[in-house]
Amino acid sequence: MKRISTILAGLACAAALAAGAIPPPAAAQQGQRQQAGGFTLKNEGDIAVYELYVARGGTGARNWGPDRFGSDILPPGGRFQVRLPGGFGCSADIRMVYEDGEEEVRERVDICREREVVAARSAPAAGPAREVEVVNAGPRTIMYLYIRPAGSGDDWQEDRLGSSMVEPGARFTAQVPDQGCAYDIRVEYDNDAAEERRNVDLCAAAPLTIAPGWTVAEDPAAFVPGMVGPPGARAASDRQVTVVNRSGRTVFTLHVFPDGARDEGEDRLGAGTLSDGDRVEVALDASQGCHFTVRLSYDDGQREERAGIDLCAIGELAIEPGWVEAAMAGAARLVNAGPVPIIALYADPPGAARGPDRLGDQVLGVGRSLSLAPPQDGVCAYDLTARFRNGAETRVPAADLCAGGEILLAP
Repeated sequence: MKRISTILAGLACAAALAAGAIPPPAAAQQGQRQQAGGFTLKNEGDIAVYELYVARGGTGARNWGPDRFGSDILPPGGRFQVRLPGGFGCSADIRMVYEDGEEEVRERVDICREREVVAARSAPAAGPAREVEVVNAGPRTIMYLYIRPAGSGDDWQEDRLGSSMVEPGARFTAQVPDQGCAYDIRVEYDNDAAEERRNVDLCAAAPLTIAPGWTVAEDPAAFVPGMVGPPGARAASDRQVTVVNRSGRTVFTLHVFPDGARDEGEDRLGAGTLSDGDRVEVALDASQGCHFTVRLSYDDGQREERAGIDLCAIGELAIEPGWVEAAMAGAARLVNAGPVPIIALYADPPGAARGPDRLGDQVLGVGRSLSLAPPQDGVCAYDLTARFRNGAETRVPAADLCAGGEILLAP
């Protein structure tokens, strides 16, 4: 009886195969490969993955599509499920952007066979370091100090002060990568003002003196506090303002003079120019009041001018596309001073519920800025909240968006 049952079962199976009800093993495997549906990315390395792009095999170079992480990142040890549309197939191009900006591209990965893709990038070994002595000879406390090898990109890397700060008259010894003599330097003060200078010869500047005028001194190694502006400028006056060029062009001439004055005065750049990303300290005479006109020309001959700037209320004036119109309408300049892009920005009256994301679908890159006018007529004070791509948030309570100044956003 058992033998007869076995024979009948075999006949039934053969009939089903003949009718197409049960696919042969090869056909079953082929159907499974056509319906991969996605894969899992696992980070077994030391560096976080900040962006992930997936395209059909062989098409990534033409169109990577959106970042699959959105506002998330994949930290070391983390896993991320990538879901793909039906009919995607088994071949995928995968592009990963790591925390330090390095990229890795894998072409035509068989995601039907490799259902788990592993990222395993190790942290680069730390190189030799050098010591840089910094002297704060200015009137403001230095809260943050960034020193990077010249030309190393847009990332200012780590704050060299750590949990310390440098009071006026104090000194600090910073540890920096030993990579030649030329370095870029950024200093941020307790009043949220910031200064930068590029290509400083730290082999000659010992110590490095930070004081009004150090960004435009002809020779940082021989800099004497008390001089501002281009070489040959007069001694520092009652106060000063920093003019930073973020226009994408070179500023050829710069005049800053009291509103209504008949004489625009000397070109504050002297025989020099102000390249994109550079800044200059401009001395002001307190006896001339607070409201000044800024008139400038670019290397292509185009001119721009704005009057009525209250230079008693701001310590830094940013020159960038739209700065004239935005400033005249009454707006603050928000600057991303953090280590990663800002993906969400909220501006709400104190005590109010959180409103819409002011960035929308945009992001605010590192070092980039935007002009934000008060969202509500007659209201100047707003609680600003910025969320960074790495998940960190910063909050600036009761910020005055009518003042026309610059507000640094950093976690």
